[in-house]
Amino acid sequence: MTVAGSPHRAWIEIDHAAIRSNLGVIRRAAGTAQVIAVVKANAYGHGAVAVSRTLVAAGVERLAVATVGEAAELRAAGIEAAILVLWGVGVDEASIVSEQRLEPIVYDERAIVVLEAAAERDGVRIGVHLKLDSGLGRQGATPDDAASLAARIARSRHLHLAGTMSHLAVPGEDDAYTEVQLLQLARLLDAMRSAGVDPGLVHVSASGGLLAGTVPFADAVRPGLALYGLQPAWTADRDAGLLPALTLRARALRLFELRAGGAIGYGLRFRATRDTRIATLGIGYGDGWPRVHAGNGWVLVRGRRAPVVGAISMDGLTVDLDGIDGVTYDDEFVLIGAQDGASITTDAVAAERRTINYEVTTALRDRLPRLHRGAD
Repeated sequence: MTVAGSPHRAWIEIDHAAIRSNLGVIRRAAGTAQVIAVVKANAYGHGAVAVSRTLVAAGVERLAVATVGEAAELRAAGIEAAILVLWGVGVDEASIVSEQRLEPIVYDERAIVVLEAAAERDGVRIGVHLKLDSGLGRQGATPDDAASLAARIARSRHLHLAGTMSHLAVPGEDDAYTEVQLLQLARLLDAMRSAGVDPGLVHVSASGGLLAGTVPFADAVRPGLALYGLQPAWTADRDAGLLPALTLRARALRLFELRAGGAIGYGLRFRATRDTRIATLGIGYGDGWPRVHAGNGWVLVRGRRAPVVGAISMDGLTVDLDGIDGVTYDDEFVLIGAQDGASITTDAVAAERRTINYEVTTALRDRLPRLHRGAD
């Protein structure tokens, strides 16, 4: 069936009612903790501006992004909520942090000096979040350095400590390691408070920690994938009550008969062993549907599964319609989502690619229009 208002060869639909429902699930799991909604990487491929508007209207206390550029996009769209920048900022980005009223993470003296200079120039105080590397090993201050950095920020005339944070490496998978990480953070907080330093908003758990029931001594949680109805792989057998928010659809650009022995696609990777019918869909690796799906994967049409055959090109792919009668140019093909009782989940697509579900959604390019259903 053709969707009204979708004149596209391939497109994404985002269900904002599902996002609101997922936020409700997160609120219940988080108790009294605030929600810092993670909308980095274009809201995990769902469309950062539209999703952020819905989340802010639904009452989230902060947004979080990975880069200053992502934050600037939200500000340009008129989004005024507090925005946490989850990855370190460079010298050339400090002025944007100050101008756009962002809250960056800090974990070394260099970042503090750079941000102080920008704040002094602009006559503002920048709120920063001190990040402790409690064992994930990417970014963050060492436990030995973190308390002295906190005191340094507390003395600053141009910065204030908006929060103290860390990030869990294996929540729900290795409880012993998680306990060590939480102990590192607890020790830092004790040292800060003993020195008279207010840690600000304390946050450590993201979606994995929430689903594992790990919301310790924290004032806030940082859900990302759970907002979009996605779960970590280790929770695959658990129904957390989350609803997938993304559907990926396409239409046939060509329907044709392929005789036995005929071949299609670059490298002639598919040769028909029987007479069959082929659909060419207008989505390829230029849209974020990678070449690994050559002869690997499925689509839905008329509620039936049809295999992808032949190579994936930059702008298209081909599907074998053998056994599915009556397909026309008015039919929709579903690459991710549900149709007539059947479904293809992001987890299933991730398994075909040997990756994780949120790499699937974040890989979807801007060339694919996003149609926001029920958005604020």
